[in-house]
Amino acid sequence: MKDYIVCEERANHSRIHIKICQNRCENSATCQAFREYINAHPADEVAKRSEAVSWPREKLIFPTPA
Repeated sequence: MKDYIVCEERANHSRIHIKICQNRCENSATCQAFREYINAHPADEVAKRSEAVSWPREKLIFPTPA
């Protein structure tokens, strides 16, 4: 699991993929684990921040009241 880091923000300190951390976490700019990963892997494509992928509204399934 080379592209996973331990998230200190989550309650159980779970391992998350670096792309999820980069695109979804609002603390990725200041996160120590994320910064260490980026510094250790400077040539990776991860260093280039891309826009988060979102699903089209038609494909989302919203809960219906029971």
